[in-house]
Amino acid sequence: MKRQAIEDMKRWKESPRRKPLIVSGARQVGKTWLMKEFGRAYFRETAYITFDDNPQLIAAFEGSLSPNRLLPILQAEAGVRIDKHTLLILDEIQESPRAIQSLKYFNEQTPHIPVVAGGSALGLALRRGKRTENKPQARASFPVGKVSFLDLYPLSFREFLDGVGEELLAELVSDLDWDAMAPFHDRLIELLKQYLFVGGMPEAVLSFAETSDPAEARRVHSELLRSYNADFSKYADDALAERIRRVWRAVPTNLAKENRKFMFSKIRESARAREYEDALQWLTDTSLVCPSSCVSVPESPLASHEDEGVFKVYVLDVGLLGAMCNLSARTILDSEALFSSFKGALAEQLVAQELLASGQAGNKVDTGNKLHYFMNQSTRTEIDFIVDGNERVPQPVPIEVKAGTNLRAKSLAAFVKKHLPVLALRTSLAPFSRDGVIKNVPLYAFGAYFHKEIAGQ
Repeated sequence: MKRQAIEDMKRWKESPRRKPLIVSGARQVGKTWLMKEFGRAYFRETAYITFDDNPQLIAAFEGSLSPNRLLPILQAEAGVRIDKHTLLILDEIQESPRAIQSLKYFNEQTPHIPVVAGGSALGLALRRGKRTENKPQARASFPVGKVSFLDLYPLSFREFLDGVGEELLAELVSDLDWDAMAPFHDRLIELLKQYLFVGGMPEAVLSFAETSDPAEARRVHSELLRSYNADFSKYADDALAERIRRVWRAVPTNLAKENRKFMFSKIRESARAREYEDALQWLTDTSLVCPSSCVSVPESPLASHEDEGVFKVYVLDVGLLGAMCNLSARTILDSEALFSSFKGALAEQLVAQELLASGQAGNKVDTGNKLHYFMNQSTRTEIDFIVDGNERVPQPVPIEVKAGTNLRAKSLAAFVKKHLPVLALRTSLAPFSRDGVIKNVPLYAFGAYFHKEIAGQ
């Protein structure tokens, strides 16, 4: 598979002020594969070390964290000499708070050695402390300013195209050549329907690519959901784990509503936010969900205008969302049923994923990893997403998601008339078109368009 994150890692490798890189993300999004593939392709040697089920290695980090002391231990563990031509991979680093702390000393004392650390529950280890057998509340001392971050997400639609053997179509989409794409519009819609069902979890994509059987992808989804359920108890006490399960089950129910606003009452009738806020934060810290906060003032920075307590919650992958909702594989055969399922929630989930993959939400460990949507408090009309302006687009950009080909969007038109943005996006099943400042981008090209034209990557 081709992952855009490889390009990010190449830039990190060549940076004159390179720091140890932390690759974070939910379990099974491909972090280990990415780190190993990067080492294989761009270094003479790779020293791969994992802290998972490795108490001897964890104990070794309880002493001095000097790289001069640690490197001989790590070389013996990996069976590889570690120097400037070797990529040192420290996987599942959240299992050792001391190993996280050691990254500071690798940065200060051995900056010539490239170090990449991977972690799935890293947000928990850094925010709350990692409970261990010997230290019930051992807390990771975060090396502020001494590391760089890379958040990895499920495969984007373009990466999915590569994964299922549609490399040429992936190139067309990436190039944003609308005239060249036009003859393949229907084919791209069909592939997008496959993506909405299969999603972007690497194992599900690989299984589907090998068999062309949606049921095989759904089997992978079921296994992943079971493993996440097991993680709830692994990283949380029994009471918190049960609250996490209740919030997790409530996410699809809330997304299927007309306004998608997350209501704790959907967990149980008398539920209150204070009972479940820690469970929602746990799911956010592990990258299993991403909140989208409501703003009523479309001015940057959007985070300063959030309406506290008003938000939506998206899951990490559209395929997993379908599995949680028991979405039938037969919907792939229906022309537009998949897009309109659950009142268009799958299309909105798709756009949320593409925004995350473009780095729109910031780093989850550092800044809280949030999306935003706009709500007009007087009319109660809303815009599905709104993103901060940047050097390329100086004002916030509203984004309206349409699950079909009907381009009528009263909320977006009203927003444009009142707030006069320099750019507004509508994404739908229709081909590319322009209407003043509003650009209609087909759903299959939304990620590529945002990545290239707005994020500037």
